[in-house]
Amino acid sequence: MPSPFKGSYQDFLTSSPETSFTDWLAASAEPYWSSATGHAFTHAIGDGSMPDDAYARYLIEDYTFITDLASTLGYLVAKAPSMRSKSRLSAFLALLTSEENDYFLRSFDALGVSADVYEQAAQGPVTRAFADLLLKTSGEGSYAEGLTCLLCAEWCYLTWGRREAEKPRSEKFYLTEWIDLHAVPGFEAFVNWIRSELDEIGPALSPEKQQTLASLFRQMCILEDAFFEAAWTGIPPEITGKLPRT
Repeated sequence: MPSPFKGSYQDFLTSSPETSFTDWLAASAEPYWSSATGHAFTHAIGDGSMPDDAYARYLIEDYTFITDLASTLGYLVAKAPSMRSKSRLSAFLALLTSEENDYFLRSFDALGVSADVYEQAAQGPVTRAFADLLLKTSGEGSYAEGLTCLLCAEWCYLTWGRREAEKPRSEKFYLTEWIDLHAVPGFEAFVNWIRSELDEIGPALSPEKQQTLASLFRQMCILEDAFFEAAWTGIPPEITGKLPRT
């Protein structure tokens, strides 16, 4: 795996002048960025080798998280500095609460997961930590802090989704559709828009604030990787490090 870039954003520009602020965030988060985007769980979605029990665990946890993600987006809509930004975030929120919800219900039915199981499921410790960081940064932190955590979550999925979309398709619709949801041009455009927002905001922040964003992005990568690991093995891993304060 690539080694983390331990220097400041300005150091990064000196060594890689053509790269962006969000490129620095990802580079600073190594090896956790590569571990999250390349987890065995993500490869198993693409090649069809995913065990049904592991995917059911994953979907149940993700389903418990949807409400928190919707709340995160709501906080960011309120804090967004322009109507254009509010519009982009609102559109994604509308998509999240319609198309993805339908996908979950059809997939649970195919996997034999009853409504009383997924509707009453409590979040596991990794999912709770993941949701707490998103909610804390978007609700109590700055727009840039909340957007940084959202970017990590969505950019991670775009990265592995585009990779797996190049593989032969599984016959299981819940695997192929999940890839499609995260590899379509519309989703890529949204992730690129988040990047452009941070690429504009980030360079103007103080070095201390920039490091705060890098720390948040890194912790999100750790939690994303742990989320996949918990679903893959059925055993929630110990979360390393402390959540950064905003």
